[in-house]
Amino acid sequence: MFAVVVKVELPEGSTIEQGRAQLKADVIPQVKARPGFVAGYWLAPTSGQDGLSFAIYKDEHSARQAADTVKSMPPVKVVSVEVREVAASA
Repeated sequence: MFAVVVKVELPEGSTIEQGRAQLKADVIPQVKARPGFVAGYWLAPTSGQDGLSFAIYKDEHSARQAADTVKSMPPVKVVSVEVREVAASA
C-alpha cells in the first residue's frame, strides 16, 4: 500500500467549520472515488491555518495518480504532496 500525504494552508479568514464542511461536501467524495482508494484521514489544524491529510491506496500507481490531482485544490494552498510506501499498519 501507498499513502498520499498532503499539507495545505487554509485561506486567511476561513474557519475550521468551513474547512470541515468543504471536506465533507467536496474533497472526501472526490478522494473516495479514486481508483485504488483504501482509506483517508484529515487531521485538524494545530496552529491556525495548517492542514494535514493522508489517503491510503492499494498500489503505487493509484497513489501517484491521486497525488497528481492534488497539486491544485482551491481554495486551499497546497504546501506539499508526497507519495510514500506504507511500511506497517495496525
